[in-house]
Amino acid sequence: HNETSTGVNNPLYEIAEVMKNYPDVCFLVDAVSSMAGIKIEVDKLGIDVCLAGVQKCFALPPGLAVASVSQKAMDRSAEVKDKGYYFDFHVFLKYYERGQTPTTPAIPQIMALNKQLDDILAEGLENRFRRHAEMAKFVQDWAREYFALYSDERYLSNTVTNVKNTRGISVAGLNEELGKRGAMISNGYGPLKEHCFRIAHMGDLTLDDLKWVTGQIEDILGL
Repeated sequence: HNETSTGVNNPLYEIAEVMKNYPDVCFLVDAVSSMAGIKIEVDKLGIDVCLAGVQKCFALPPGLAVASVSQKAMDRSAEVKDKGYYFDFHVFLKYYERGQTPTTPAIPQIMALNKQLDDILAEGLENRFRRHAEMAKFVQDWAREYFALYSDERYLSNTVTNVKNTRGISVAGLNEELGKRGAMISNGYGPLKEHCFRIAHMGDLTLDDLKWVTGQIEDILGL
């Protein structure tokens, strides 16, 4: 759904419309860097499996995956032979109904997720999605002013912005200086290294955080 190396948010609603033409096909969505930051209407869109990790918009250490699974996906899973144990939805459901997990649980991460979900609900889902959109707009406007956006303007992400390095700066050098000030951005991924850099605006970050880090970049580069 939301591709972090390019800063692209794929058109999920348009894809869902196409999926209506294929009712026998399960609709699986990788929402690792969008769930809890971008609104995903799972039932309305007919998503059968929506999967995410907690290390992005949930703002937690890595170690847990979360997913919603439709009855259609459960029925399809029941037909699959030799699917193993670890990814068997029915094994997870059996233990869930007992209030347990199939294997030794990562208790600290589960407790942290429980607390974070309380905080997310206290903020309010619509407020949270609005905050992510506001942070995204600020960073994208900043990128247009001082550099350029790498991604197609029609599909910009609300959780991460990929900035095109039109000034030919040393991204590694910038990151080194930012590190001295208590911040870090991500260099371009793979062939985009040094040609782009990425600024995340997800999870518990605020607009003030983004104003601070972009201000530090301006100061370091003399913009």
